[in-house]
Amino acid sequence: ESCQLVGGLATPSIDVCSQGEDNTCEAFIMEDCDYKGTAVLEETSVTDSHSCQELLETIGFAYHAVYFTYSSKSHTCTFYDSAEMDCASLSGPVLPKYDTCIGGASSTAAPTTAAPTTTAAPTTAAPTTAAPTTAAPTTAAPT
Repeated sequence: ESCQLVGGLATPSIDVCSQGEDNTCEAFIMEDCDYKGTAVLEETSVTDSHSCQELLETIGFAYHAVYFTYSSKSHTCTFYDSAEMDCASLSGPVLPKYDTCIGGASSTAAPTTAAPTTTAAPTTAAPTTAAPTTAAPTTAAPT
């Protein structure tokens, strides 16, 4: 009955995430989550979580979707316009300590709101241009 509801971003793939290293910060899994984004698509003809994720990667932009969930119980693929969520529980390895993964040093329970870690979008700087330089050709006087 575990993992009846799987969710994530379009990338990395579920397979890459499930093959993650044990005893790393990436091994923590948020559970029993209430998704705060607006459901922008619900599709019941999707066969599994991999197909749902691939669908998000392929057409999610058309719905402004950034996050998916797939229910293996109802075979429903849902797209959300936000990855924000409130989660009731967290599972993961004993080490590293969760507080070190989120940058905190407290010994209290993990926060209930978390969004998946994503890489930052590439930044681009405006191109710099300089006025072209021209020099008069140099010629030697005929002798």
